[in-house]
Amino acid sequence: MHVYVSEEGGFRAAFPGDPHRDDEQKTTVLGTLRSRGWELESGGLWLRVERHDLPALAPLLLGERRLLERAKRGLLEDAEARYVHEERLELRGHPGIRLRFEPTAHPGQREEARLLLLGQRLYVLFGRGADTAQSAEAERFLDSVEIDEP
Repeated sequence: MHVYVSEEGGFRAAFPGDPHRDDEQKTTVLGTLRSRGWELESGGLWLRVERHDLPALAPLLLGERRLLERAKRGLLEDAEARYVHEERLELRGHPGIRLRFEPTAHPGQREEARLLLLGQRLYVLFGRGADTAQSAEAERFLDSVEIDEP
C-alpha cells in the first residue's frame, strides 16, 4: 500500500492504489451538506473515506452525540446491517463511534465503519474484505487513516 494524501479531504491513508473520487451536495433544513468520498474496490476488498461538511447550525442545534447517533442509524439502515457491535472512539478529544457489522448485501463478510466528528466535519471510514486476508488488509487501512484538524 502507498500513502494517498488528500489535501482537500484533510486526510492521508494507505490505499493500495489511487481511489476513485465522488462529490455530492444536499440541501437540508439546517443548510447545505457537502459530501466527498474516496473509494477503492479491488476484488473482495472495499475501502472508503467520506468527509461530510455539515451545515454550521447542525452541531449547535443537535450536539455532537446526537449528530453521531443520527449518522450511525442512517449508515446501519442503508447497509441493512446485522450482528452490530459498537464501541465509542475518540480522536484527539473528538467523539467517534466504531461499528462492526455484516451488511445484508455481503452475507458472511464483516464490515467496519468508523465515524469521527471533528467540529463541522464528519468523517466516515469504511473497510470490508471478502476473506480473512482482505479483512486484515481493511483493518490495516482503517488504522492508517490520519485526519488533519479542521
